[in-house]
Amino acid sequence: FLDIIAHQVAPMTGKGMEFMLMNSFSTEADTKEALEKTGLDLGKWENMNVLQNKVPKVNEATMGPATHENDELNWCPPGHGDLYTALSGSGKLAELARRGKEYLFVSNSDNLGATIDPKILAHFAASDDAFMMEVCRRTPSDKKGGHLARGKKSGKLLLREAAQVADEDREDFENIDKYQFFNTNNLWIKIPDLKRLIAESGGVLKLPLIVNR
Repeated sequence: FLDIIAHQVAPMTGKGMEFMLMNSFSTEADTKEALEKTGLDLGKWENMNVLQNKVPKVNEATMGPATHENDELNWCPPGHGDLYTALSGSGKLAELARRGKEYLFVSNSDNLGATIDPKILAHFAASDDAFMMEVCRRTPSDKKGGHLARGKKSGKLLLREAAQVADEDREDFENIDKYQFFNTNNLWIKIPDLKRLIAESGGVLKLPLIVNR
């Protein structure tokens, strides 16, 4: 994946756009080595690399920290939602804003079909929205994945994952006619708005906690 991504983004770097990768403590060294092998100029590693935070695993029986004899197994990366905290806490979000960057396009590294579409960027730039998500229609093969729903109390769109659904609601969750769209995880974010929201939230966006067993 990294080799293909590197060749996709290399022609765009240095033309007003920058390439960044979020790594966990277990992938950082391997990612750096793999990108160096491409021989491509993708920018400085210290600017490119965003390191996820490191959080303790929880023992489900005791609800205390895990105490495995191999300490590396007592820790884990917090998941995709840590992007915002990692960007802010590392100072990279402030640095991007200082250099005049206005927009972030975020995609999963295993989604090789994710590309920066100028038409989507132009639409996003002209809008008043701080955040935009690319979605697709769900098919039968997508029924077990997360989808867009509307909160009963807030009336706002939200992303609902399978781990957040009770067993008795599973059939309804998998109804692709009722819940028609899934998140591609291609996200567009306005940097000034993200900075403001993080500051207003005390440094951490108030996102739902999803249990991963």
